[in-house]
Amino acid sequence: MVLGDRFRCFVVAGLACAALLAFPLAGSASEQKKPDAKRKADAGPPPAFRIEVAPLGFTAPSMFYLSARLASATLDFIDNDHLLFTFREGGLLQRLPEDPKEDEDQVVCALVLEIATGKVVQKAEWRMHDHQRYLWAIGGGEFLVRQRNALYLTDSRLELRPYMQFDSQLQSIDVAPDHKLMTVEFQKYERQAPSTDDPIGPPGMTVIRRPSTQIVILRPHDLTVIARSEAHHVVDVPLLQDGFLELLEGKRPDLWEIHAKPFAGASAVVGEVKSACTPTMISLSANVVLTVGCLGGTSDHAVTAFSAKGAVLWQNRWQPRYIWPTFEYAENGSRFAYGSLEINHSIGTMDPFGDDDVRGQMVGVFDTETGKLQLAKNASPVLSAGHNYTLTADGSRFAILREGAVEIYDLPPAVTTPAPAVAAAK
Repeated sequence: MVLGDRFRCFVVAGLACAALLAFPLAGSASEQKKPDAKRKADAGPPPAFRIEVAPLGFTAPSMFYLSARLASATLDFIDNDHLLFTFREGGLLQRLPEDPKEDEDQVVCALVLEIATGKVVQKAEWRMHDHQRYLWAIGGGEFLVRQRNALYLTDSRLELRPYMQFDSQLQSIDVAPDHKLMTVEFQKYERQAPSTDDPIGPPGMTVIRRPSTQIVILRPHDLTVIARSEAHHVVDVPLLQDGFLELLEGKRPDLWEIHAKPFAGASAVVGEVKSACTPTMISLSANVVLTVGCLGGTSDHAVTAFSAKGAVLWQNRWQPRYIWPTFEYAENGSRFAYGSLEINHSIGTMDPFGDDDVRGQMVGVFDTETGKLQLAKNASPVLSAGHNYTLTADGSRFAILREGAVEIYDLPPAVTTPAPAVAAAK
């Protein structure tokens, strides 16, 4: 199962992303090389509110959760004044007789927190059957909760209401930044009775074909199916307001074209990216896409933000010593937050590293249309699967789990007028 925060690898036309895509928090390579980068990340205004998490029952997960990228906590705004904080509860569990042997049950504690007072206004316990991602925000104060291959709907009352049930393995869930679209991917097995001359088996024998991945794009609030497809494996589908993005080879081996594919109507070229490797695309909002490519002769990454109409909004050059990126988004598209693990040395595509090499988890909040960094903080404990930071729907507040508390920061109004495109740092 790959329901955790995956590398943002988008597969199209037979081309796959590198297995490890590493890039840093923000700024140019020269800025990130300064020795006081960590201190700068902790500088800035104090939080508007701080809620201690030890009295809530939270304890830091073991290093096993770090190296395996397992989900152990989530943090989401329900509205501007309330948070949903969930985390794994320790202790032994009695195995249920009807559960499959491969289950790895855990209890997740779910709390609704009032930001102004820090009080718990609602509490529930959910039994999960694995350690993969289990919660997604879908807007309007509602969330999807996954238990094995079933999805449930919940809100501030924390009651689980049936939403979707799958007879096969649920492989991936991805909700668009504006929460208006969602991609669900699940495994499908097809049985086929071979003919009498079929060499696979004796006449009349039923065989099982290789499983495929079924891809369904739908509207999460009414389950209206917009599009369906099929692939050999899980893929990443960057969603726009009324369609999705596709990456195709350009006129030269180092050129790539980004195509917007609307659900109705003709496709259009959004932009062209120069990259020595297959670029990665991330939807930052319903109308902005971020591309991350490779610069020839260096391990740094070229980053470009495009509008859906093809305008270059901003560019940058990011270092390779930050790995395993995760993202959170403001529903209105004004801001996004980006987190990654900081490694104590530069790392290549296939270079190994150990837990001792991880220096921390850095998270930055950016204005989507300008790329301006508004706030940078170090999260703690380090959660390699992410989801330990969040933004309000309007982008006015940011919350992060750090130093024994949930810290909530008030942010200035986002700059929405795109700044002139800046060439990537040399």
